[in-house]
Amino acid sequence: MGKHGSDSKFNTAITVIFFILLIFFSACSSEEKQELLDLTLLSDEYLGEPFPFTKAEIFLYGLVDDQHSIQNVAFSRDGKEFYFTRTTLDADSSTIFVSYLKNDFWSLPIPAPFSSKFNDSDPFISYDNNRLYFVSDRPAPDTDEHYFDYNIWYVEREDSLWGEPFFIDEVNSIEDEYSPSVSENGTIYFASARDESDGYWNIYYAELTNGKYSEPRKLDAPINSQYRDFDPYIFKNENKILFASDRPDGQGSGDIYISVKAEDGNWKEPINLGADINTNEYEYSPYLSYDNNFLFFTRLITGGEHYYQEKAPDTRDPFTYIYLPEGGRSLVYWFITDSLDAIKF
Repeated sequence: MGKHGSDSKFNTAITVIFFILLIFFSACSSEEKQELLDLTLLSDEYLGEPFPFTKAEIFLYGLVDDQHSIQNVAFSRDGKEFYFTRTTLDADSSTIFVSYLKNDFWSLPIPAPFSSKFNDSDPFISYDNNRLYFVSDRPAPDTDEHYFDYNIWYVEREDSLWGEPFFIDEVNSIEDEYSPSVSENGTIYFASARDESDGYWNIYYAELTNGKYSEPRKLDAPINSQYRDFDPYIFKNENKILFASDRPDGQGSGDIYISVKAEDGNWKEPINLGADINTNEYEYSPYLSYDNNFLFFTRLITGGEHYYQEKAPDTRDPFTYIYLPEGGRSLVYWFITDSLDAIKF
């Protein structure tokens, strides 16, 4: 993190401006909010960040403070919108933020129009750029109770604005669902804790036909295992899949893997992305940039003070068995895909 230390004054200034504007934004009228959106943060294609050609680097370190983390990033398919999840360090609150590219400059991040009242995370934008999927603990339709169960929702563009959130009844269950990822033909991949038979967390998919999703099916081995397998990112034509797992052959507590679909339609043995991406920390939430030039992922930084156990029978949460010491946080990293043989296009 040496290069970030030299930018401490810049990072501090950005953070202070960010939170001052965030406080004012919540009390603004619609017209005032639009004026706020016109304020600019950074120029260049990737929010002014220097490209990570030689190693994975922290992305937008200036938006991190001592109370929050950022994770789960997503770009719109035209590269003009950037979304990320901002969480408190105790994970009690999470909100999806957005920054807009206007006139070659990025606006300061603000809560996405559909996010802030409930806990929302894991944004993913469809390949036609017209639908944004996310997870939320907001109450499901026709229920008055707030069970804090995470489900998959989406919003659709209406005259360039996002509409009201829609609950995907066919794919959700009474357990948690996370990390929606959707192929070009509409097949949705996601993680769910609905099956206790192995690993608690498994990856599922459901096909889209005539606007309705089929009953979700669990991916077979070697994608799913007796360990936690989650955070899928499906490639556009479904020929490759990235995902996170805490299987014991990794670099640390959790690693990112890739698998290629064979000609017979079965998934090949997953390949660990190696030391360029994975460390003795916890890596998860892989996401490819809209131009496929960069891999984004989240790293749970614990300073080495975490511990690993193969099973945590008292929980379905893939992170609750990780001890997070004071100062621990999630940070977004990125790396050029041409340097990763397993991902090269």
